[in-house]
Amino acid sequence: MYLQYLIPFFLLEDTDIEKIIKSAKFYIDDLIGSIEEVRGEVTLWKQFWKSQLDKPKTAIEALTHASEFYPNIKELLKIICVIPVTTCTAERIFSSLRQTKTYLRSTIGEDRLNGLMLLNIHRDIKITPKEVIEEFNEKHPRKLQLQYM
Repeated sequence: MYLQYLIPFFLLEDTDIEKIIKSAKFYIDDLIGSIEEVRGEVTLWKQFWKSQLDKPKTAIEALTHASEFYPNIKELLKIICVIPVTTCTAERIFSSLRQTKTYLRSTIGEDRLNGLMLLNIHRDIKITPKEVIEEFNEKHPRKLQLQYM
């Protein structure tokens, strides 16, 4: 994929515009204009950044410079911003699921397995023991109240 060359830091004088256009054709339904308009915008975009000293290094930075003069470039930069770079996250999730299922397969129900997998995937969310006890206490009322130590 050659859309990365729309980021001015990577857009060099010898960058082949046709490779960028070929990549842009894949997203033609998401673009505002025709492929010829995209070709014209890419040519002007390249000329504009050739004379600039301070070039954006990321797609998000470049997006702030893509004004109404470059509507297709703006859409392509938005696409670059949301496309995942790798599939590591998905692969890591499936690996975690496989490890957890292997270890707990014979002793755990599906609801509990789903809960454990969500905890494993979303490690950035901190859950305190107090929150767990309060949630359990609400779902399973008892005569003797549980207290957080």
